[in-house]
Amino acid sequence: MPETQIPEPSPRDRTTLIKLRARQCRFVVSDDGPEALFCGGQTVEGSSWCPWHRRLVYAPRPVQGSKKQ
Repeated sequence: MPETQIPEPSPRDRTTLIKLRARQCRFVVSDDGPEALFCGGQTVEGSSWCPWHRRLVYAPRPVQGSKKQ
């Protein structure tokens, strides 16, 4: 099954911590102390990251076998 293409967020959305709003990606793209920049791309409900960065930071739990002991 082919992987769905996820577009990279635009650099124009980048913002500082103070300017971040609800539903903006909190992935740090430049860590310069108080002037750190966050992605700022649009997130989906229940996530702190846009789809692009979520695939970088989220590791699903491994599926455990259904063996009964």
